[in-house]
Amino acid sequence: MSLHDYLAFFHSAVGKIDDYGFADTIDINVEIRASKQVAIKVIIILVDQSILQIKEYIDAKYKIEKIGYAYQYQDEKGQLIFRYDNARHKPDLGFMEHKHQNDGSIIQCDVPNITDVVDEVIENL
Repeated sequence: MSLHDYLAFFHSAVGKIDDYGFADTIDINVEIRASKQVAIKVIIILVDQSILQIKEYIDAKYKIEKIGYAYQYQDEKGQLIFRYDNARHKPDLGFMEHKHQNDGSIIQCDVPNITDVVDEVIENL
């Protein structure tokens, strides 16, 4: 998949929230850097005032590779509903790809697809 195709796919996935009428505001910032590195930051405020924050750092030089990511969904009071990320933790979790759940637990998971994250947000509305 080319960078152009990935960005079109990403915009379509995020746009699903607006298509369903669940978005109050969507702010998307895509910064294409040298050597086809891309930083994507998105803040979506939903109609119930919950917030979805998306951050992806991609290397697209040879293929689409997510170097870093975080998909955080929180309620209107700022309480975490879920967050997927690959940030390192201290103490070490023993795995990189993980999901923070609203009960405070952290579980191992695969790298999420943006469409799956959007669908999970829609299911929680």
